Amino acid sequence: MKNLILLIVLALIIQVSVLSQSCLPEGITFTTQQQINDFQANYPGCTEIEGDVTIYGNDITNLDNLNVLTSIGGDFWIGFNYGNPLLTNLSGLENINSIGGNFSVSNNNSLTDLSALAFATFNGGISIYNNDALTNLPD
Repeated sequence: MKNLILLIVLALIIQVSVLSQSCLPEGITFTTQQQINDFQANYPGCTEIEGDVTIYGNDITNLDNLNVLTSIGGDFWIGFNYGNPLLTNLSGLENINSIGGNFSVSNNNSLTDLSALAFATFNGGISIYNNDALTNLPD
């Protein structure tokens, strides 16, 4: 009986560690909507990106498939030097509760809302510029 209980506890621990994994110590750059759409299939169980995350691309319209992310260990750049001309909000990022490095949102001409990150903790600097349509900043 003790062995059965130990086996069940071990199986639960393994399952929890598989469901909530850190990944991508070198970070990741998304330059197309398809890369964002494929994130969960390409990195199953990845919820905590250890490195930097950069998102920019002419066809990026939503970040919905990044909704499994809970933290980013490095810098987080949305727009970077090239921007995301079609991105209007950051929906899909609501579950991120921690950004370990700097956070920058820049050159996103259609972005109106940053409220998806209202509950995130920012451990580095914050930079928001050249987002002409931005009207809603979280408190």
